[in-house]
Amino acid sequence: MTTPEPPPPPATIGTAPENAFAVNQIIGAHLRAFAQSKGTINQDHEWLNVTDLKAAPYYFDADQEATIKSAIADLDTALDGVDMTFISRIIGLA
Repeated sequence: MTTPEPPPPPATIGTAPENAFAVNQIIGAHLRAFAQSKGTINQDHEWLNVTDLKAAPYYFDADQEATIKSAIADLDTALDGVDMTFISRIIGLA
């Protein structure tokens, strides 16, 4: 019985795509994850707008509440500024 020869090492290391299909898969996955995160941050912002984090069951102090709400509000505003036209086309939402 003979042992088969091991395959040669890959030509590259890391995540360098080797063809157009791989590029499409990688970019599509990243853009879908971005769009999902953008939607989640927007939901968080809407929820925080109507939630008193100083009350039960959260009990944050006023400064903590302001910090959390400001961070999400600023991030949501920045993400809303992203033109989603081409992103939506690439990930198949348009």
